[in-house]
Amino acid sequence: MTTPTTTPTHIPGNPILAQVPMLWLVAFVGFSLFYIALPGLIPTGWRWLFKIIPIALLLFLALTRTAGRVRTLLGLGLMLSAIGDVLLAMDGLFVQGLAAFLLAQVTYTVLFVSQRRWQSRRLPWAALILVYGLVCMLVILPAAGDMQLPVTAYMIAISLMAIAAGFRNDQQFLWVAMGALIFMISDTLIAVERFVSPFAYSGIAVMGTYYCAQLLICLGIVRHSSTGQEKFL
Repeated sequence: MTTPTTTPTHIPGNPILAQVPMLWLVAFVGFSLFYIALPGLIPTGWRWLFKIIPIALLLFLALTRTAGRVRTLLGLGLMLSAIGDVLLAMDGLFVQGLAAFLLAQVTYTVLFVSQRRWQSRRLPWAALILVYGLVCMLVILPAAGDMQLPVTAYMIAISLMAIAAGFRNDQQFLWVAMGALIFMISDTLIAVERFVSPFAYSGIAVMGTYYCAQLLICLGIVRHSSTGQEKFL
């Protein structure tokens, strides 16, 4: 792994933030809250740009704090997510945005599987994801109309991603695993809003969980890489 040439000020006392510069964290939280809480201040034509700034910050962290296959896969997953964000922000491109995020989930799955370690004690995690995914499909698919096939494909992809996150060779695997589960919750909220029933503050709920999910996944992978634990089996 390539060691950064500069040593930034870090957040003390929390392992998951041990590799995070204070200024970077402030920027991530600030831009995330700005997009979520103050959308009226963003010109309509520029909303897509402000939407992906937090993901761009995660991409910068991934590219500067990881190396090799981890950097390639994590960076690709974040870039595909940013593309999906832009497409979903535009009218009439929902299917294309869904396809970009499906590719992002596949990329994350490949990354997590490359760090796999079979442990039977983590089977309850797989069961939790399977039950959650099944319940979501039972609720959403009847209302999805002609979108049933792409929604089913996406639910399978994100469920496999979340299951793989639970079997990484990492003592603190729950950081990434919880990020994966929250990612599922965020996408479930999108599907409920679009296909089942619109609900109040859906935008805040969707983007809040989405940014949190991507943050946990990225920071968990960066922390794991910084300890030199990653082993490609």
